[in-house]
Amino acid sequence: MKHPLWIAPCVLAVITSLLLPVPVPGQGDVASDTAPIGGLSFKDEVEVTVVNIVVNVTDDDGKPVTDLTADDFVVSLNGDAREISNFQLYTEEGYRSWLARRDGPVIIPDEAEDGALAAGNEPRPLYVTLFVDNENLHPLDRNRVLKEAASFVRLNLKPPVQMMVCTFERRLKVVQPFTDDPDLVLAALRDQTVRSGGRESRDRSRRDVLDEIQRYSQDPGSAGVNAAANVWGLITATAEEEINILSYTMDALRATTGMMAGLPGKKSIVYISNGLPMIAGLDLFYAYSSAFDDPSAMSQIARYDQSRRFEGLVSAAISQDISFYTIGAGGLRAASIGSADSNTPRDPMAASFGAETYLDSLRFMAENTGGRAIVSTNDFEAGFQRITRDLFTYYSIGFPLSISGGDKVHRLKVELPNHDDYDIRYRRRFVEKSLESRVQDEVMTALMFPVNDNPLQVELTTGEAAPASADRWMLPVSIWFPIESLALLPEGEDLVGRAVLFIAARDTEGKQSDLVRQVHDVRLPAADYETVQGEGWRIDTRLLTASGSYTIAIGLMDQITRQASVVTMKTSIKDTE
Repeated sequence: MKHPLWIAPCVLAVITSLLLPVPVPGQGDVASDTAPIGGLSFKDEVEVTVVNIVVNVTDDDGKPVTDLTADDFVVSLNGDAREISNFQLYTEEGYRSWLARRDGPVIIPDEAEDGALAAGNEPRPLYVTLFVDNENLHPLDRNRVLKEAASFVRLNLKPPVQMMVCTFERRLKVVQPFTDDPDLVLAALRDQTVRSGGRESRDRSRRDVLDEIQRYSQDPGSAGVNAAANVWGLITATAEEEINILSYTMDALRATTGMMAGLPGKKSIVYISNGLPMIAGLDLFYAYSSAFDDPSAMSQIARYDQSRRFEGLVSAAISQDISFYTIGAGGLRAASIGSADSNTPRDPMAASFGAETYLDSLRFMAENTGGRAIVSTNDFEAGFQRITRDLFTYYSIGFPLSISGGDKVHRLKVELPNHDDYDIRYRRRFVEKSLESRVQDEVMTALMFPVNDNPLQVELTTGEAAPASADRWMLPVSIWFPIESLALLPEGEDLVGRAVLFIAARDTEGKQSDLVRQVHDVRLPAADYETVQGEGWRIDTRLLTASGSYTIAIGLMDQITRQASVVTMKTSIKDTE
């Protein structure tokens, strides 16, 4: 059971306690029709904004279609047609040309050779995470893919592109934070070629179970009276182990989407794996059903259906505007997974089910986030070329939306009524986020990537850490801001405001905390307001940590004006023993 005061105990073993808040007054809502005193300008959440959709269109040969206009598209939100207000085509050719000319003379719009070079049409920031899932990869397959991934990096890693390298081996590790230096990314990828996870061992165990089933089907009399029960126990144990590994993998992928949440521009995760089980042990259940003539065995697979985990991951990616590009590293050999090293002939239907359940998950992740699944192919060079075309050649289509002020999921539909022969890919849902959710995203991203957004003039400092236990330290943290930055409302003889604090931490090993939310009342006598101008208000809290180096990120939001700041600092706690 997760302790309510822990910081990410499943991920961050070295940070084991949440923030310990300073007591504050009552937490009721601050609401009044009276004009506030002080504070910054209001940020009205009930406003009209423009929602931009990234749409990739390809022909029957998989080549990008770049001659469409806004009139070719029909966009619907929650079933209602929307008027297209913004329309822009971005192309890889335009991007390459922009790179060639960015340090040259200014391009006058009339002289631009294509739309991507015209004033105001510079390429959007583009963030790509290369996620090497060593826990779910065969080393030889991985190294074959990473060879092509290196070419992908050399070709594409130039500003405004930034890339990050993450790995998973029972825990998430950021090997290389976002950078536009290809040498750093290539070095991080090279380091992965000597790593090894547990996929090979798990696949051997699955093959052993299949061998047991096959031996029974070939000679039922030699297996003994308890053969069915023994084999069933092996199958369920194998399926449970797959689910256990999958749960950690899903946590790592969701944490990665969280790290990218507050980044601007176009965001993608290139996920390299031998696949993840959509239904754990599917091939084993089918082989058992066939060998033991037990159709009821297939009814048990509902217990091992993991589709909800993948739906949750897709929802997390969609909420952060992230597309998955999934690469099945097994290539064409995936269709016969586990058969090459078998001691007995393999049931072809069971082998097919086993291969497809690992690939179905990769297809699901990609297709539902507007990305691509590169599966059942040994031509990974062509696969990375398709990813490159998607990253740089697309339509950006915008339409107005009245913001509700809350978190809301909308259904999107984009159609080409006169071009049924074209393949169109886009994110099928759009998540409207409240200001509070957007501030939370920025805080989590600030742990990894510089964020400079401080209208409230917040200052973050730490005090001297004090021993809390044999291996834990209590680190005082102070958040200071000018009193006039916060809006205050009259309440009797006092002025009252409310500051919402968000805080998270990350150590140099890549272990990251959960986000913590606190609400703090600011109260002072109205008669004193003029005399305290230029002074500040301080919120004190404490972090319980182990020794080490940390990045601390905080967000502070004025609940009245809806203005917010996000700031970070680095600090170290040294073990004196």
